Amino acid sequence: MLNTNRLRGLGNKLYKTFEQGMYIFHEGVVENFYDNAFYKRFSMDRQSFVGNLQCGSSCFIMKYLLEKEGFNVKVIKNSRRDEYGIDDHVFLYLENHIFDPTYRQFMIDDRDKNSLCLYKFHLFYQNSPFLINYPKKINIQLENLLKINAATYGTAFTNLDELSQYWKFQTDVTHRYNLHEYVNNKDLLDTKPDYYKGLVDFINLQKSFIP
Repeated sequence: MLNTNRLRGLGNKLYKTFEQGMYIFHEGVVENFYDNAFYKRFSMDRQSFVGNLQCGSSCFIMKYLLEKEGFNVKVIKNSRRDEYGIDDHVFLYLENHIFDPTYRQFMIDDRDKNSLCLYKFHLFYQNSPFLINYPKKINIQLENLLKINAATYGTAFTNLDELSQYWKFQTDVTHRYNLHEYVNNKDLLDTKPDYYKGLVDFINLQKSFIP
């Protein structure tokens, strides 16, 4: 079993493979992948990745990369109603940890006009692009980010109760995230578009990070 720091280290090692897999799967269309200001500074990199509206494909790919490292990974979905209808989010659960590849999308402050403000620097430059922690410690991590946000702007852009809704355990949808089936079944893979085949070819060439 990996502790939190080692799991975060694995997430960092997997980042480039994950990012390239996303690029292939979305056929090079990277709209909503990155923060604009940090993308201009770092281009495609962990310091600029957001994954806005990409939780599904992110979990589809990252789940398999973690499975390839030998982990049993679940995918959890939760839903909430907002002014536009039902808002769904999915995240991964393994080794008693939440692993969310796209948590930064919920941490964006629309008041932010400065790419080098304290909050944005902390969120994008000093923090991992992935949220990886025990469920009981998630709120501590989120609360720390909100404190930095409040220190930067006077008040926090949201509250902890509202923010923490994205990591509620509601529905297990693991069976829908079945990239392994396409990797292991060429006939099934042949029924999918070329970007599935490109993704499978790419990840089959990647090395393992755990001996």
